[in-house]
Amino acid sequence: MANLGVFRDSFYNAIHALTEAQAGAGLAATGTIPAAQLAGAADCFVALSGTSQTFTTDTAVNIIAQLQNAVAVAQKANAGGFASALGDTPPLGVPNLFNLSWIVTFNTSGIATGGTLAFGAGVTSTGSIAGLAPGTLNVGGVTVYVVTVTSATTVNFARVQ
Repeated sequence: MANLGVFRDSFYNAIHALTEAQAGAGLAATGTIPAAQLAGAADCFVALSGTSQTFTTDTAVNIIAQLQNAVAVAQKANAGGFASALGDTPPLGVPNLFNLSWIVTFNTSGIATGGTLAFGAGVTSTGSIAGLAPGTLNVGGVTVYVVTVTSATTVNFARVQ
């Protein structure tokens, strides 16, 4: 009989399968930030630039799909050795991503004035820091969000800096 671990399979926290950090070139003009830059690592860094630009996140469905793909690829890449001996590599698409959280940091040092973050379909936002609304980007610094999968079709960007 196979060793099934404490929780039937020992893969229960998808964030640990992902790479620790990734950086994206971001946008220099008003547009949509692709899901590949917003998800796929425990810490995602996106550089933004321009003047009075409005940057929009990809849709929640695309962000979740990007996460599922990244988890599946990472888990498949790490399937050798000890993990495969225990048989705890889940089939593709199995990880429950509900309540999975990661950090997205927007480097806004390239924004001269008035940067705004808009949220795509299914993306909600919470948190205001020092009177700045969730979608107001810090000019000339960083703006940090903790992103959480809240359902199969929604994610929340909670501003923390």
